[in-house]
Amino acid sequence: MSEQAGTPSAFPDFPDVDHDVVIAGGGLAGLCLAKQLKDAHPELSVLVCERDRSPIPLSAFKVGESTIEVGAYYLAAVVGLRDYLEEHQLEKLGLRYFFGDRPDFHRESEYGVNRYLPAKSYQLNRGSLEEHLRLVVAGTGARLVQGVRVLDIDLGEGDAPHRVTYQPDGEGEGTTTVTCRWVVDATGRHRLLQRKLGLTKRFAQPHNSVWFRLEGRLDTDELVAAEHTAWHERVQGPRWQSTNHFMIEGGWVWAIPLAPHHTSVGIVVSDALHPVTKFNRIEKAVDFVVERVPGFDPAIRKLPVLDFRVLKNYSHSTHQLFSHERWACVGDAAVFADPYYSVGSNLIGYANSFVTEMIGRDRAGTLEPDYVRYANRWFLSLSEGLTQNIQGAYPFLNNPVVISLKTVWDYYVGWAFSDPQFYGRTFLDESASTTLSALGGHVVATQGAMLNLFKAWARRYRGVFEFDYIDYYDDLPTLARLFEQNLPATDAEVPPFGQVLTSVRDGIDRIEELAHVVFYLALEDALPEHVASVRARGWLNVSAVSLEPERWEKDGLFTPRSRPRPEQLAQLEAEMRRLYRAATPAES
Repeated sequence: MSEQAGTPSAFPDFPDVDHDVVIAGGGLAGLCLAKQLKDAHPELSVLVCERDRSPIPLSAFKVGESTIEVGAYYLAAVVGLRDYLEEHQLEKLGLRYFFGDRPDFHRESEYGVNRYLPAKSYQLNRGSLEEHLRLVVAGTGARLVQGVRVLDIDLGEGDAPHRVTYQPDGEGEGTTTVTCRWVVDATGRHRLLQRKLGLTKRFAQPHNSVWFRLEGRLDTDELVAAEHTAWHERVQGPRWQSTNHFMIEGGWVWAIPLAPHHTSVGIVVSDALHPVTKFNRIEKAVDFVVERVPGFDPAIRKLPVLDFRVLKNYSHSTHQLFSHERWACVGDAAVFADPYYSVGSNLIGYANSFVTEMIGRDRAGTLEPDYVRYANRWFLSLSEGLTQNIQGAYPFLNNPVVISLKTVWDYYVGWAFSDPQFYGRTFLDESASTTLSALGGHVVATQGAMLNLFKAWARRYRGVFEFDYIDYYDDLPTLARLFEQNLPATDAEVPPFGQVLTSVRDGIDRIEELAHVVFYLALEDALPEHVASVRARGWLNVSAVSLEPERWEKDGLFTPRSRPRPEQLAQLEAEMRRLYRAATPAES
């Protein structure tokens, strides 16, 4: 059966179709895209086909509850959900990490923030959020068909329309076929177009995850007795509202609060160190969590379990997610980056914004294949780089000093270089993005060298430094300044390119200085005999840092690629050294 929408196409000189855009999948990515498209181009006829019917279950629905600043800004400002998020979802007290195997939890090293950041982020109850989004999308004039399963996407050649076939899920054999100018696969891990076109890419080392939702609160603050007042007082807000990571060798355990009164618990690990058979049933998973976070026992065993899911080899990418032939993939139907930094909603924002831009250009008759190739290259470089950078650190996630410095490094790169491109929308402008990429070429090269440095340092770690608590905002004023200078003053503001360019240049300088400091600290721990000679050489080419002294001259470590900034370096080094102290000798 074919359906006729009765609405003329919004594309000039294009034959009538049932809909201008069909979105296969009405989860977070698909619904946000429908809202973004209708806001940008109200004349578009948009159809969303979704398998799950209302009402959506609350907490026991979908994983992906944690956002960080860019993803939260996308939902709040671009999609227009700020008032809803403020009223119905939990504000997030940042990312928080705990390190150590000591029985006294208050003695573990902790990395987090003590108060809410100027740019908000949220913990999302995906069930209530997506139920609300359905109402929002319907209010834009887009059409949402629930309870249907998309069977096939038949891509038209040239200017021929695409055909999307769906049927009621579990309610008979009848099918409906609709035609469209654009089709977007938002079917999640079903990945209809990826599978049909053979586009899926896998990462070399598999990583697995399980998660379950509990009815009630699994409170991180209750892991430490009230008598340990210094531990409780160093964080002003409730730790429960952070995305809490409990670090282990080869992975981490999460505890995330969900409105109104639920907790999400998960295990994310490298398969090489923790085979999925260790935790592939709820009883095993609870035992695994309790072994790492004994203070959660007995509460974790008493709270009712709402669901339990296992996901093997969770990360994937694609050879292509945008096409000049008028199709695209978004959300998990495109890529699934490692969840360690809660970047899923960031990537939804980038991909959906690219799709909205392409459809706008197509309507104007200005969409060129070169732009689509650029968009694919830009997005996949970001998403695959994130996963490779994160998963490269899994073997030493339990090393508090090395991984805390790597996390500071990653925040510098994100807040000072990547995030301004979203706030300023420069990633959508190939010319502006090319200018920023040229500036950041040194950062990209340094990023690879630094990841290798962290890996090598972790293997040779001697334990010279330690810390109790690092507040990655209040204790790092240079990072906080870089963060604040990039934030739009209002939801409607888009910083001009000149402002973004100035900010990125400033951030690149600070990133280079940080690389010097981290290298010095690594030498003091792993190669103390080389500290004096390296420092005597002055300003370095930080894209050549390593713990291989025999390669330093050949790799050009002592051939700087930028002007020396000794005063700024000294200031940043003093700031960073305040975070750590000389380690206390272990008791025999």
